[in-house]
Amino acid sequence: MAKGGGFPDSFDDLSKEASTLSDADLERLMMSGGPATRDGDPPSVESLVPGSRVEGVVIEFRGGELLIELDGKTMGVVNEIEFTGDLPAIGERIQAQFERYDRRKDLAILSVGGVRREVIWEELRLGSIVEGTVTAVNKGGLTLDLKGLRAFMPASQVARERIEDLSALVGQKLRCEVTDINRATRDVVLSRRKILERESEEEKVNVLARLSEGEVLTGRVVRVNEFGAFVDLGGADGLIPASKIYAQLKSKLLDGPLEEGQQVTVQVVRVDPEKGRVSLELKQLAADTWKRVIEGYSVGEEVTGWVSRASPTEIVVTIEDGLEGVIPEGYVHLLGNEGRPGAILKAAITSIDAQKRLILLRPAEPKKA
Repeated sequence: MAKGGGFPDSFDDLSKEASTLSDADLERLMMSGGPATRDGDPPSVESLVPGSRVEGVVIEFRGGELLIELDGKTMGVVNEIEFTGDLPAIGERIQAQFERYDRRKDLAILSVGGVRREVIWEELRLGSIVEGTVTAVNKGGLTLDLKGLRAFMPASQVARERIEDLSALVGQKLRCEVTDINRATRDVVLSRRKILERESEEEKVNVLARLSEGEVLTGRVVRVNEFGAFVDLGGADGLIPASKIYAQLKSKLLDGPLEEGQQVTVQVVRVDPEKGRVSLELKQLAADTWKRVIEGYSVGEEVTGWVSRASPTEIVVTIEDGLEGVIPEGYVHLLGNEGRPGAILKAAITSIDAQKRLILLRPAEPKKA
């Protein structure tokens, strides 16, 4: 015989639960046919007010909208144009803001812009590494978008060396470090230069580990002072002592003093990894030999070569034996993995400096279909 005067056990359980509910909860239970929302349950769409923050799972893309499952029975939609970067993947949880409920479509209309900005603000810290898209160039530097949050990067912090035409970066994604946050005015200042400098130091360690005494390399003179000429070997600088330069000038092995930007052939004399020093001597290529090699090339011409050295500041491309070109820092970010040592790539000649024996390149424009 069933307990409770013939009623099943489940009724006894329901009676016990009902005894703990308020009159309002009992009324909602009777009207809706289900229990009231408990603490921790997702709020029902009826209880949401415009501006409420909700969370759901992306389950489908359709007609320029993302379909979001909010609580197992309520669906919401977000227009894909609200996402300034990549769209979230199916199955990814996202936060959004409730705008209104469309009863005709039985959908909650959602927005992500405001919530994404708030989430970014909550996560931002000094020293954080973020990725932003360059949206504009202004007098002082660049404007970037951080998932809906506007940020500023001073021109001096874009690269290790000055970039004359910052407009080439518009539309590019850059990894940056947060250097200043003003939560009162909602200003964020970024630096890409700090990241490049750290990467350069790491590359320097790698280059020093690879160098061997007696090795012959081609490098670019980056500065000249009373100590001699410092040559970039693709991530680490080596020094040609002033005394050796003077000796070659005196013996007429050099046409003239070395200058910044000049490309030279050098031999490694000594490597000191602990102090980060490399001593070099000049292996000067005869002027007539270089001129003879370069005769077949002109500004604007496209060439194919292989990457012999790469660093955050430049990529050195071997065009043919004894002839190299340099892709400067302003274009390095455009190449990605295509700029790794050993890669074959196409580039266009932007200038030829016969005196410095320097060829400057830029990545070739992709062919239109």
